[in-house]
Formats: sequence, C-alpha cells, structure tokens
Amino acid sequence: MNIFPFLQSNTLGRDMSEKHLRKLADAAVKKNYRAGQSIINENDIAKAFYVVISGMVKMFKASPEGREQTLYIFGPGEMFGICAIFSDMVFPAGASALEDSVILTFQGDLVQDIARQDPTILFNMIRVLACRLKESMALVELLALKDIPQRVASFILLSNMKKNCGVEDVVDLMITRREMAKIIGSTPETLSRVLKKMATKSMIEIEGRRLRVLNHDALDEISRASVIY
Repeated sequence: MNIFPFLQSNTLGRDMSEKHLRKLADAAVKKNYRAGQSIINENDIAKAFYVVISGMVKMFKASPEGREQTLYIFGPGEMFGICAIFSDMVFPAGASALEDSVILTFQGDLVQDIARQDPTILFNMIRVLACRLKESMALVELLALKDIPQRVASFILLSNMKKNCGVEDVVDLMITRREMAKIIGSTPETLSRVLKKMATKSMIEIEGRRLRVLNHDALDEISRASVIY
C-alpha cells in the first residue's frame, strides 16, 4: 500500500504541504494486528500515535477486578493516541484490535518536528480532538444520567450523526452487540431486548450489524427522557 495517497485523503494530512506530508508518510511504520492483540497498554509511556488503515480498534479502561469499559471504537482512517505525544504522560487507557487490523504508527518526536515546520498538522489534530471531546462528553452524560433505553437511543442517534453527518438513516454499527453493550454500560441480553422492542415499535429495522432508523423523532424522545419507554 502507498501510504502517501492514504494520508492525502485522511484528516491528518489535509492541506499539508507535499514536502512535509511525504516526510510523514516515509516515517510511518505499518503493522498488522490480529483480533484481540494489544496495541497500547494502559500506563505505557506515550511515544507515538496511530492511524487505522483497515479493521477496528477499541480503546478501553479495565478495573483491577477485570471489569472493562469500552471508551471508543476506531475504524478505518481514524487516529488515536494523539494527546499523549504532546505531553510527558502515559497512555490513560488501553487499545486492542477488535478484528484483524492494519495500523500506521507515527513517532511523536517526528510529528513535533514536522509541526514546527508545517503547523497545518496541528490544526488537523485539533479538529479531531475537538470532535472527540464532544463525543466524550456525550458518553459521560449517557452513562451517568440515562437509563438503558435512553442510552441505546442516544447511541444510535450519535452513531448515525457521526457516520453519516445526519444525512442518512442507516447505521453500520461495525461492532458486535457485546461491544455495544460495553460502551453503554449494559449487558448483551438487556441490549438485545431493548433493540427488539424498538424494532417491534417500528423505530428501527435491524439486518445483522446494519440498523436503519425508521422513526428518528421517537428515538429522540426516548433519548431525552420525555416519554416512558
């Protein structure tokens, strides 16, 4: 795979000069990860950040008792580990491949060097971090203030907006119901019951991992707790 055109079409490389983008591409390290393989361990020293070429990666926190909370799912074209390379800190969470994945690794020192010459890369990263902050705040609200049906409705609406910019009503969840349950703080069994009930009430239509929103207003009402579900 030619990394340069991939970065040209990626948020990371948007509007960067060809000279500096080629420097970034030449320094990238491509690695294959098997499903379940660790990419980052929590509390690892942060020296690099990553971009997904193909596959899926989950970022998660794990308790000493082994309980796991999925924080984010990264798909093709998305980057992770950005914050840590600009500070003397460790990674605050772990990351592992949800399926066989191909990942690009960029050393933090190189990125900082390029940023001094072409600050465009910093603006691109800030755009990504701003979106992540908004999504993280939505996740905090979802977990702390909403019951399970509200969480499911909110997750569907947020996924629709993130993947389709609100234009379409088809959500390719990409992840299993078990992973979705981890994100919303539920169990797969409870999640399945809620999804089935929503489908019965013609709010959604489910085909495998593809979910079509049939009644956006009804889901919005549930997510805002303005109806008893």
